[in-house]
Amino acid sequence: MAGKIFNRLSVKVFLISFIVQILSGFLICLVLYMQTPEMIYSPKDELDDLVQILSETQRSEADAVIDDFISRTGMQLVFFDASNFKSHQYNMPLDNVGTLTVKTMQDYLALMGEDNNEMGTYGVSIKDDPTVYIMQYFDTGDHYNLIPRALHKSLPLMIVVVVSLSLVSSAIYTLLFARPVRQLSTVSKKMASMDFTAKCDTRRGDEIGDLARNLNTLSSELDSKIKELEDEITRVREMESQKEVFFAAASHELKTPITVLEGHIRGMIEGIGPYEDHDEYLERSLRTVKRMESLINEILTASKTQSTDDIVMSSVDMAEIINKKLEETEDLFSIRIITIKKNIGSGLMFEGNQELTSLAVGAFISNAVFYSVEGAVINIESVRENGKIITRILNNGAHIDDKDLPHLFEPFYRSDSSRSSRNGGSGLGLYIANLVITKQHGTAVLKNEKDAVLAEIILPSI
Repeated sequence: MAGKIFNRLSVKVFLISFIVQILSGFLICLVLYMQTPEMIYSPKDELDDLVQILSETQRSEADAVIDDFISRTGMQLVFFDASNFKSHQYNMPLDNVGTLTVKTMQDYLALMGEDNNEMGTYGVSIKDDPTVYIMQYFDTGDHYNLIPRALHKSLPLMIVVVVSLSLVSSAIYTLLFARPVRQLSTVSKKMASMDFTAKCDTRRGDEIGDLARNLNTLSSELDSKIKELEDEITRVREMESQKEVFFAAASHELKTPITVLEGHIRGMIEGIGPYEDHDEYLERSLRTVKRMESLINEILTASKTQSTDDIVMSSVDMAEIINKKLEETEDLFSIRIITIKKNIGSGLMFEGNQELTSLAVGAFISNAVFYSVEGAVINIESVRENGKIITRILNNGAHIDDKDLPHLFEPFYRSDSSRSSRNGGSGLGLYIANLVITKQHGTAVLKNEKDAVLAEIILPSI
């Protein structure tokens, strides 16, 4: 547990900064102690000050001043009455001045007998005391360097100050440095768990801020790429599923004409019943082969369009494609007595494949004609709107069952329940048309309008 705590960056930053500042404080004290010039102090240097202070002090307070001086300096003081003082003789010390002064002759003589004592005499007066005193001092002669003495005296306070400042500054430094790093760690941990919602604070202008912005950018890019990859995987799975359905349906669609053709040929070879009329059944067989050929061509077109990621693109005019396709199917309109009303703009240019787009547009037009009643009106419009080429084919009088609408772009799907090709095409026309439009970054829609069916093709214009 302790190991995990000390491995935390915030703890390391705090301890390192705290130790460095503590060592720095003590190093400064050591340098002051070692390198500061000596300031020599002797207690007797304060005697002049003591005499001056006593001259300004009341007699009632003088004893305290004298005692404080003795206890602070360690000097011995003896007071005499100046009026009774005789030089070159042993005088009797006064016992009524201070409490720490020498008061007996015995003590006085003992001090006089010590060889290492330095002695001196001062005349002293006290402010409201008429007595004039003679003050003798006895000093051992010790001298002190003031700087080490001051440092030694203030050492406890200095330790408290240095430790307190170190703790405060280390805590601030830890908050400024370790806290944003911890946030970066939290965000990166969520990213590793595929959670890209968390973001770093990017308000800092230093390297940590740069790292936070880079991490946010990386998170957004990863999120975008993963979503794209998921979409691509989904699309590939759907394509694989569609391919399986497509080839299963293709096999089913081809099986029927092959079976019919096989029956015709076997019947003609064996001369069974009506099959003896070879001319009639050869003609039927040829029509079956033609239908198979058309179906196979459509299957190949659908397979090629589906499997190719990119198709050859160039500038294409939608107006030219529609007008040409209407000319090709003019006979079909006449046979079914279909009236075409068109509103085709000019310069409807887009990036696409002209041959495949013509195939797609033809499928929508043919589908509209095939499912129209005779004498119906089909409105065809192609215009440029909001940077897009929009083509609308409105089949008046037609209607698609709601249950069929979601399946119209599926391969081999026919709206009749029997799924027979006798009343319609192969079921690949709209599938191929939608595939082509999608490959060209467009969309195709089939929907019911009021008493009509609307086919809408939308492609980006250039």
